[in-house]
Amino acid sequence: MTRQGTSRRTFLRLVSASVVPAFGACASGPRLILGQPIKKEVAVLVRVSKEAVHADKFGGIATIVEVVTEGLTKRGIPNQLYAADDDHPGTPRIEILVTKWGEGDAGLREAGQIVGGLVGAGLQGAGEGDYEVIAKIYREGDAEPVCVHEHSGRVDPDDAAATVGVGDRVGSSILNEVLRETADCRRDVPGPNYSVR
Repeated sequence: MTRQGTSRRTFLRLVSASVVPAFGACASGPRLILGQPIKKEVAVLVRVSKEAVHADKFGGIATIVEVVTEGLTKRGIPNQLYAADDDHPGTPRIEILVTKWGEGDAGLREAGQIVGGLVGAGLQGAGEGDYEVIAKIYREGDAEPVCVHEHSGRVDPDDAAATVGVGDRVGSSILNEVLRETADCRRDVPGPNYSVR
């Protein structure tokens, strides 16, 4: 997990590094993605909107990526991280598209701290930002994602622990989706062509 106070630089370092364990790594049980045995390295493709990169001061997005890649590695699943705009890796592939990681309204949060009490708490909550992360999961040979899930909610951009906590929860959820024993999953985002703006 990313430590509190981690900046965008950590995300960029994480993105530029690759995570490639040996195929002989220890793992308990079969190595599967949505029920399909893994025969080759899993591509983890990360796309982050410019606004999200700017707004994520404490490494919540890097935490998402770290939880997914380290979770795969701990299970003996070889993986490679891709983040360059011209990267188009094959399958099996996990795409993590961060479309929002909101700054929210700093003025409302500050007013909430000054006012205090229930009204202050309401102002602080209203000043939180939104996040939206789309996860697409492709098994080997798939032309379209088998599963597409949207993760969205509120994030406090001024609280390092809360930001990293959101990243940890989203990353864990994506990892659990990937490691399902069946391909029976819902698509909660319409269409396969959802992209980062």
